[in-house]
Amino acid sequence: MKEILIICAMEKESKTIAQELKLQKVTETIFRKNNISLLISGIGKQKTAINLTKYLCENIKPDLIVNIGYAGSTDIKIGTWVNITKSYNYEWNIPGEERYTIIGYDREKISTLDNANIKILPCYSAECFVTNTDIKEDVVFDMELHSIYMICCKYDIELISLKKVSDNLSLENYYENIKMEEVMELTSGLSYLKEIIM
Repeated sequence: MKEILIICAMEKESKTIAQELKLQKVTETIFRKNNISLLISGIGKQKTAINLTKYLCENIKPDLIVNIGYAGSTDIKIGTWVNITKSYNYEWNIPGEERYTIIGYDREKISTLDNANIKILPCYSAECFVTNTDIKEDVVFDMELHSIYMICCKYDIELISLKKVSDNLSLENYYENIKMEEVMELTSGLSYLKEIIM
């Protein structure tokens, strides 16, 4: 049986997923039942890197990491689920290197689902809430995935990432939408993972 680790940034993202999967609370940030664990990573790339590395040092190495959470988007409809196909570091802009991509961590490590009902897009992880961008194509923005992606590359762990669009690059829009249950619930994303985790 595959060891699966689900990662969510915030407690409010994690709580309903843990309940839906009947996971038991192990610590303040870890839930578990049989081969499925859930880690609350904290918000941002640094907290995520620290907490995921700590988890890997203290627990069985997962065969698969599933990242579920919210993301802003250039213009994808709010409430839409997106399957991430590539992960980029939004702030990475070093002369002589490709923008957004760190050399050595540019492998295709993210698996996509075989499901025509979910949009497949790249994700750019930023240090703060993105409210404008010069990227023209359809993309999403989060604050954690790139750290998870780099650790999966380093430790050869399969990665799937599902993001639910919470806003269209508007902080005001985001804070209005967090009051809307249909936008902010995340358990519906588990339906895309039925064959993997249920």
